[in-house]
Amino acid sequence: MEPFSEFDYDGVKIGFVVNLGTLREVLKGLSAGGKRWWTACDPRDVMDTHMLTIGHGDPGCGDRLNTLYFNVPVLTKQKPLAGTDGLILLLDSSVLSAVDPGLYIENGRVLQDGLTDMECFFQPIRKALIAKLQEDSWRGQ
Repeated sequence: MEPFSEFDYDGVKIGFVVNLGTLREVLKGLSAGGKRWWTACDPRDVMDTHMLTIGHGDPGCGDRLNTLYFNVPVLTKQKPLAGTDGLILLLDSSVLSAVDPGLYIENGRVLQDGLTDMECFFQPIRKALIAKLQEDSWRGQ
């Protein structure tokens, strides 16, 4: 598959290039503080925007106090023929974008904190992808 070439890679220092099938496998095993990660859009519809939305929090709750959504760049230029698991994604904090900033209550005030949003969303994924990479290397895959 040819990568999507119109994407700006300038901000990427160290990131993960992963197919959707592997990312789904990693996300399925993640849970932190009762929060989960999931694919929050239909991957068959991402080729127009080249962004896949991933949810973090409670899949049954759309409240911004409990759930965040991030867009992840899709590098695949054309829809894979064998289903959506072959979509190639780029995960790096410089290219992820929050759909809406999360809201936090502090001292009775509602605040936004984009850095906390990114840390809560991306750091567990990053650690899980590193563990997956180490596991696959150990097995010789």
